Amino acid sequence: MVLVNEMSNSNISLNIVTFNILIDAYCKEIKMKEFEDLLEIMKQRNVCPDVITYNNLINGYCLRGEFDKAREVLDSMVDKGLKHDIVSYICLLNGFCKKGILFCMVDEAWILFLKAHLEGLEHNTCTYNTMIHGLFSKRRFFEGWKHFVDMEARRVTPDMYTYNILLDGLCMNGETNEALSFLHMIEGKGVNLDRVTYGAVINGLCKNGKLDVAMDLLSQLPSRGVLPDARIYTMIIGSLCHEGSTEEAKCLFREMQSHGCAPDEVTYNIMTRSLLKKKEFSKAITYLEEMCEKGISADVSTLSMLVDQMQGQTKDDFLLKLMKDILPKDIVS
Repeated sequence: MVLVNEMSNSNISLNIVTFNILIDAYCKEIKMKEFEDLLEIMKQRNVCPDVITYNNLINGYCLRGEFDKAREVLDSMVDKGLKHDIVSYICLLNGFCKKGILFCMVDEAWILFLKAHLEGLEHNTCTYNTMIHGLFSKRRFFEGWKHFVDMEARRVTPDMYTYNILLDGLCMNGETNEALSFLHMIEGKGVNLDRVTYGAVINGLCKNGKLDVAMDLLSQLPSRGVLPDARIYTMIIGSLCHEGSTEEAKCLFREMQSHGCAPDEVTYNIMTRSLLKKKEFSKAITYLEEMCEKGISADVSTLSMLVDQMQGQTKDDFLLKLMKDILPKDIVS
């Protein structure tokens, strides 16, 4: 390889550390051919791959979605006299759980989780988070929660991601009261929660018909040191529009602007569709004008509703220009 030759000519030591740095870079870029070439060069130079080398290889194959190959590498390490570390399992666990959302590989991840424990390896926050998230993604909430209980029993410290997974899981399962209780418990521990955490709970409340509670929690965020972003506001605005409370949605829309939070494309489209649905065409135009000024496009659903309602409107110059700004040219003649 050109890079290796250049390093050798520059008297840069080509030891296991150097090779692992190169291998890590190639694996993160999913350049497995270059990785395999490096392994061959290592053999030629009598540099033996170590655990870090094989962990990088496992990670590279997982990033490519080649989990069978990654598992073969894990199994081959013992034959080569190498002992797994927890990182060896983290990459495969993460890969299996992510793939498991579609291909039912969470059980294989569970087997790996147990195997690591039988080898005497201590699971850390990352491995627990991976398993809990994988189980929750398959709606196996009871098993996922048992992992959290086990995690605490073994004095493995949860992080923000752990709490976000658990809160999201409770909300997905419709257990919003439990989610709120858990949220208060976390706050009681002095954990500094962020927008993602509160957003997960607010989203769950909205989806489970507890809009008043969601709005109350939203109003409390500044006092908790968290400024709501457009995503959080949009969750509630969308729910208000869905319930037909367009006036309340409009008030919240203006409130977020007054608090320095700019509505995004999703927020504007939700508001516009809600007004069009209520046949409030002139009010919808106000939001469309703002969208044009900000360079925000109308989405397909908004465009469809707008075109339908345009059928009964006078095509004045202003309206035609507005249409041209927000519609693809092949729609407006």
